[in-house]
Amino acid sequence: MRAGIGARGDMAPADMAVRTGSSGRKDMAVRTGRRARSARAGARVGWAALVLLACEATPTPGPAGPETPAPTAPATAPEVAPAVVHPLLPWLDPDSGSALYSRIDPKVDLEALGRLFAVPPRAGHMLRDVMALRAGLAALMDGVGPAPETWLRDEVLAYLPPLAHGPYMVFGLRSPRAEVEGLLRAGGLHAEVREGMTTYSPLPGGEAPAGPAEALPTHHAPMAAFPWRIVFLEDDVIGCVSLREIGGGLAPLTAARDLPASELEVNLSRSFADDGEMLMDMVASGPMLSLDISDDVGAIRLGVRRWERTGIDGELILQPLGDPDAAVKQLEERRPTLETDVVRELYERIAFTPEAPVVRGRMQLAEADLRLLRVSEGG
Repeated sequence: MRAGIGARGDMAPADMAVRTGSSGRKDMAVRTGRRARSARAGARVGWAALVLLACEATPTPGPAGPETPAPTAPATAPEVAPAVVHPLLPWLDPDSGSALYSRIDPKVDLEALGRLFAVPPRAGHMLRDVMALRAGLAALMDGVGPAPETWLRDEVLAYLPPLAHGPYMVFGLRSPRAEVEGLLRAGGLHAEVREGMTTYSPLPGGEAPAGPAEALPTHHAPMAAFPWRIVFLEDDVIGCVSLREIGGGLAPLTAARDLPASELEVNLSRSFADDGEMLMDMVASGPMLSLDISDDVGAIRLGVRRWERTGIDGELILQPLGDPDAAVKQLEERRPTLETDVVRELYERIAFTPEAPVVRGRMQLAEADLRLLRVSEGG
C-alpha cells in the first residue's frame, strides 16, 4: 500500500537520496530529485496563477481586537494526521499541470457541463474521455457482466501528462479485484504484466494470445471500440491509459507512485479536505484554444459544489490572453447550435463578470436542470 498524500508531500528529494545505499542508487536518487523539483516547479506555475485568480475566495481577516491572554492548552497527545480520504489523487503524475478530480454523479454528462461553462477543448478532453471510458466499459460488459457503475466508484481522477496522446484516468473499485478481473476477461480483454503491473487491453489485429486456456478471454474486444489499457495500480484502484501511448504508457503512473506529490496534487487534496460539499475541481494551464472567445485562454479553474442537497453550484475562473471585457461580451453572446432548446436556456443563465485579468462565471443548477444534462439511456 502506498504512502498517504501527506507522507509523499513531506518527502523531500534530499531524503530520497539519503535513503539510497549504493553509489548507483544514489545517482538515481539525484536524478529523481532533479525531476521532482522540475515537476513541482512546472505545476507551481499553473496552480500559483489560479490561486491568485481565486484569492478573493479567501476571507480577509478583520481588525484585531484588544489583546487577551491566550488560554493555556491542556497537555494532550499529539494530533494524529487524518487518513487519506481521496486515495486516487496520489496517482497524479507530478509533471502534469492540468487535472480534474470529480465526485459528480456519473449519470451527469461531464462533457456537456464543460461546454456549458466554456471549458476550452484541451481541458474538455479530460471530461470527454471520462465519459467515453465509462461508455466503452458499458459496451464491454453488455451481455457478459453487470454495468460498470455497479463495480466502479463515482470518483475519478483525470490528468494530462505533458507528452501524452490523451488523458490518463484513475478510478476506484467497489468490487473485489478478482471479480473485476474476471469481468474484464469476460469482456474480451487480455491480461499481461508490464513493469510489474497487471494490465488488461484489447489485442491488436485479432492476434491469438498465448497462455493457459482458463486465463484467456472468451472473445476479443476490438481496439477501435475500446482503445484503452486498464492497469491495476492497487487492489481497489485502476488506471486507464490510451493504447497510443509510447511504451505502454505506464511512465506517468510509475512517476506518481515513486515521486513526491506535486503542488497541484497537494492543493487539489486541500480543496476537497477543506470543503465537504466539493464535487469537482478542474485546473488547466494553457495557452489553450477557445471555441467561445476569440483570444486564447491562459488558464482555467472550474469548481463545482453541492447546492441545495441535489443541485450544483459551479464557478469558472478563466484567464483570457486578451481583454476580459471583450471575452465577457463574447461569452454572453454564445448561441450553441448543437444543443437542444432547453439546454440553450441554461446558457442564458450563466453570469459572467470581468475582473481583470480574469473572467468569472457563476451558475447554480437545481435537480431539474441537471436532468437536462444527464446521459441518455442509449449511452
